[in-house]
Amino acid sequence: MLLSVGCTLGYQIATPQAAFTFNILANRDAQQRIVEESIASTPDVPREIVENSRGDRALRCEVPAGPFELRYAAVVEVNRPPLPALVPADNPGRLPLHILTHTLPSRYCESDRFAQIAWELFGKTEDRAEQVRAICHWIDGNLAYVPGSSDARTSAWDVWLSRQGVCRDYTHLAVAFCRALSIPARYVGGYAAGLQPMDFHACFEAWLGGEWRLFDPTDDIAPERIVVISRGRDATSAALTTIFGRITTAPVKVTCEILRDLKASA
Repeated sequence: MLLSVGCTLGYQIATPQAAFTFNILANRDAQQRIVEESIASTPDVPREIVENSRGDRALRCEVPAGPFELRYAAVVEVNRPPLPALVPADNPGRLPLHILTHTLPSRYCESDRFAQIAWELFGKTEDRAEQVRAICHWIDGNLAYVPGSSDARTSAWDVWLSRQGVCRDYTHLAVAFCRALSIPARYVGGYAAGLQPMDFHACFEAWLGGEWRLFDPTDDIAPERIVVISRGRDATSAALTTIFGRITTAPVKVTCEILRDLKASA
C-alpha cells in the first residue's frame, strides 16, 4: 500500500525558548519504506533527527518565543505480511529479554489486574492470533468511542470500568488484555487511512510467532493502511510531542490517504 501522510502542528511559545521532541515522522523498518519526505517550519529553526534501533525517528528543535508552526509530509510504502493460519503460544521463559518486558504491567496498562478477566473472556482458544483478534472484537463491541471522556491520567483499568474512551484508551486496554494472557504487546502511534475524524491514531503490536504483528483495537483500520511513527510500552514512551517550556497549541491538522494499492495493481 502506498500512503500519503502529513501533519501541521501550531504553537505559541510564551517562554523565552521552548524545546520540542516530536514523534511524527514515519518509521523506517522492514515493513515501511519512505519514498519521499519533507519537513518545514515557520520560523525555520535548526532541526535534528534522532533514530533508534526500532526505526523510530524523533525530531528535535529549539524555538524562540512567539508563534511556531511545524509541517511534515511523506509518501510511505507499507508492506505487512499476513498472519499465519495458526500461531502457537510462545514459551514466556524463552522470550528475548527485550520482548519479555512487554509482558509486564506498565503505567497505563495494569495487566496484573486483568489476569482472571482476560482468561475468562479470551482463553477459550489456544491460537494466540485468534485471542488477539477476539480482544479487538470485544473492545470494538463493548466500548463507546467518546472524545473528551479521558485524559492523561486515564489507564486501562479506568477504561474497563467506564467502558468508553478514544483510540489511546482502546489501545491501552488491548495491551493490558494481551499481557494478562502472557502475549507481549506494545503501544503504537501512527497515521491511519480511513480514520474518521482524521487525527493521529493509536494501535498496538502483539508478539506472535516470533514477530511483532500490528492490530487496530477499534477493529476498523487494516494493518496495511497504518503508517507507524512511534512504539512504546504504553503512551508514556510513545508520546507524539514532548515539550519543555510554556506554550499554547493550535488545532492539529493530520492527513493520511491511500495513493495506490500495490497488491491490487501488481
